[in-house]
Amino acid sequence: MPPDESPTVEGAYDKLAQTYEAQEDDPYCTDLEFPAMTELIPDIAGKRILDAGCGHGRYAEWLVEQGADVVAVDQNAKMLEQARRRIGDRAEIHRGDITQPLEFADGSDFDGVVCGLALHYIEDWREAFTEFARVLRPGGFLVFSAQHPVDEYIAFDAENYFEIEQEVMTWLASGEEVDVPFYRRPFSEVINPLIETGFKLDELVEPKPTEAFKEKKPESYEKRLKYPTFLCVRAAKFEQ
Repeated sequence: MPPDESPTVEGAYDKLAQTYEAQEDDPYCTDLEFPAMTELIPDIAGKRILDAGCGHGRYAEWLVEQGADVVAVDQNAKMLEQARRRIGDRAEIHRGDITQPLEFADGSDFDGVVCGLALHYIEDWREAFTEFARVLRPGGFLVFSAQHPVDEYIAFDAENYFEIEQEVMTWLASGEEVDVPFYRRPFSEVINPLIETGFKLDELVEPKPTEAFKEKKPESYEKRLKYPTFLCVRAAKFEQ
């Protein structure tokens, strides 16, 4: 194992913040996860949307471009610096941990929550989903993406599919290897926490690669047509 034997998400993203656009530009994000996510998001013009775990601000920027009133939160200060450079004053940007109470009132007029590839850093998704449900108005939507449980189970050669276990991904940043810890989980620990915290499932998508993905990564295209990579979900807070 590299010298840092106990990597943290915060430490990893401190190192990744300056070069994170390279991760965003990867075809797995640009031409697989992102198109599936944006197709799940309903008409948001004039709506107030929370971008939870906003990172570099990719989704916040897209949401603004669709005419939404956007509030973006993330725990990592260096990633937020990059988001502010990207978005400027077109959105409200706050530091916040989505597993802890956010600085918004109950049912605080959010029409939707978008959470792109952030949940896998959390051990128990009930924490985040409870907070999303709290700040959403009744009937408000939640759209999120995550690494697919089947892909994680196979890729990390897990011994027990049914356990929630911490694993470590290794990314490159300016030629340096950066260990990024995350939690893999069974499919039941994706859906049950959602239902238990007051949401109903609207649509679940296991995205397949686009033609643009094929052009950029022809060596991976056929496999990703037959093998799941991401999971994208739209849910709605129950009306009260």
